[in-house]
Amino acid sequence: MRRNRLHIGVLVKAYLAAGVIGVSSLGAFAAPVFAAKNDSNKETTTGEAIPAGEAVPAGEAVPAGEAVPAGEAVPAGEAVSSDMISGTFTPSEISWKVQDSYEFPFMGLNFTLTDKLLKQMEDGKVAMLTDENWNEEGDAISYALFSWYTMTEEQRDAVIEKMGTGYDDWVKSLGKIGTLGVYSTDVTDQLDELTGCTEHTKLGESSDGKYEYYLSISKDADKKLKKELEKTKTELTDMAEFQQMSAFDQPIDMVQQDGDNVGKFEMTGIDKKTYTEDMFSEYDLTLVNVFTTWCSPCVNEIPELEKLYQELKDQGVGVTGVVLDTADSEGNQDEQAIKKAELLQEKTKATYPFLIPDKNMMNGRLQGISAFPETFFVDKNGNIVGETYSGSHTLEEWKEIVEKELSAIKENN
Repeated sequence: MRRNRLHIGVLVKAYLAAGVIGVSSLGAFAAPVFAAKNDSNKETTTGEAIPAGEAVPAGEAVPAGEAVPAGEAVPAGEAVSSDMISGTFTPSEISWKVQDSYEFPFMGLNFTLTDKLLKQMEDGKVAMLTDENWNEEGDAISYALFSWYTMTEEQRDAVIEKMGTGYDDWVKSLGKIGTLGVYSTDVTDQLDELTGCTEHTKLGESSDGKYEYYLSISKDADKKLKKELEKTKTELTDMAEFQQMSAFDQPIDMVQQDGDNVGKFEMTGIDKKTYTEDMFSEYDLTLVNVFTTWCSPCVNEIPELEKLYQELKDQGVGVTGVVLDTADSEGNQDEQAIKKAELLQEKTKATYPFLIPDKNMMNGRLQGISAFPETFFVDKNGNIVGETYSGSHTLEEWKEIVEKELSAIKENN
């Protein structure tokens, strides 16, 4: 079963540097292949990063749930979609967006940046980028960190090739301010190398003593920005149990909605129509696909979902898309993203609704999603039912999933 899923913070780094990435992370520019178990219990690969410039030799299957370090073989027969690795992109667009606070349970770290630093990020003068690695067994984080860099206008608008070393070269050209991260005690002797900084302040350690937290500052950093980063308010918490996801994802149980129902809502569709919770009453089961306009696996999946909709709508199965980047958590709409979504709906000829989130975010169900696409199901009464599915799937895979979820509804009624 192919699971293509994209995560903002690590997508490009995972691909271009071929770092180890989490099971939930798939770079739009990386087309990683993660290992997962199919119905026959044979391990198949669906997600490893391919080192830039290296050929893809035949090789062994990857143990289920593990990512692949640089230089290791990709199993034979796993092709990489050319549209994910060809062309260009603007690397500054993957910089983390401005938030009131940042919370990362897998890292055991919450932090708040100063208004001045956030303003620099909002103005496109500072980029907040991430990097992570797992241990050799693939069952724990080795390190996960945030780095802040200054960008010139030229660097912010730079367009580079997805293939090659362009992204690494771009990062190296930026002005390093500093890094905030969590590190296994096995790698704390490599802080200079991992952070690109020489001044490290220990903030604390995990309750089990296996991890340490550091704020690292570049000796060449702009003095004013250095002071702003040093003012970062951090809170160390118990690390959430590792779920073989990106360190920057939210644990599955924290991503769940506030209730078991989507609640009352009134959302605008890309088609300018108004949609309410009553839309779910038209079908016995509705597949809700949460995606973004910049997620290649999401976009590539839309034609499959349209086929599913056309084949099953008369059998009581609906499909709804939610374009998460068309509005922020307060419901403020992003006109540029909306225009992209309109173009996507037109080009893919999707006839099912594309919704713009409102501030209630479907009773909180849409909050906390950091990797895409993510899909869940809603019954005719607005109840969120069944399992949550990460990543894109083929038409046949979705048919199997829908049949399973429909059967579960019948059994529970």
